[in-house]
Amino acid sequence: MWREIRLLAAKKPVIASMSDVAASGGYYMAMGADAIVAESLTLTGSIGVVTVGERMAGRYSYLTEAKRKFNLGKLYEKIGFNKEIISRGRYAELLAAEQRPFRPDEAELFAESARHAYKQFRDKAALSRSMTVEKMEEVAQGRVWTGNDAASRGLVDAIGGLSRAIAIAKVKANIPQDSQVTLVEISRPSPSLPEILLGVGSSLVGADRMVKELLQGMTFSDGVQARMDGIMFQTLEEYPFGNPILSIIKSYLSSL
Repeated sequence: MWREIRLLAAKKPVIASMSDVAASGGYYMAMGADAIVAESLTLTGSIGVVTVGERMAGRYSYLTEAKRKFNLGKLYEKIGFNKEIISRGRYAELLAAEQRPFRPDEAELFAESARHAYKQFRDKAALSRSMTVEKMEEVAQGRVWTGNDAASRGLVDAIGGLSRAIAIAKVKANIPQDSQVTLVEISRPSPSLPEILLGVGSSLVGADRMVKELLQGMTFSDGVQARMDGIMFQTLEEYPFGNPILSIIKSYLSSL
């Protein structure tokens, strides 16, 4: 994604507008743009890689000599859970086998991969922000800055919101500031299952009451429910209108 943003920025102005949080992956994408706009308190930076290991070396956000990892073997024994892994290849179980510690060669490979991932992030940030690697190292190492602090350290270009980003984009695209522009929303979040149900209920005669009862039942249900979709589908089957609505919803979800 960083590469594609860089390629796009070579053809047309690309301005990143960061709101409340744009650290780690958020900043990774933003730093490929022509300019970065952050708000005063935007969480910015976190140029680093988090891993689990034996100890932290220096102030890096990754653990450079990761000789150990979470070993869930004793927990599995306690709860009566058995996990068997069938693998092929020397390092095939590097991340899959959480029920045992690293072998020495696995630990070294894991630590090296963390170092490599950090260096890639740091070096790309240095290239994107026109800094030397040494200068970027001073503000990287997993540190998180507010927008103001990030601006003073060269991680962002301006302080402001979306309107400031649009103004900068106009300048770079040679568009007069007083010209009206149309903002096009490229993508929107997919609707939740309750939202889909409400939409379906309002479009089918006699189904709106069923949908409202279903959603009310979900609201007052007991216990913690980590995922509602399956429960809703199961409950839908009990209603007379359930089957056709269920078919419509499944068809809709498969098209997303």
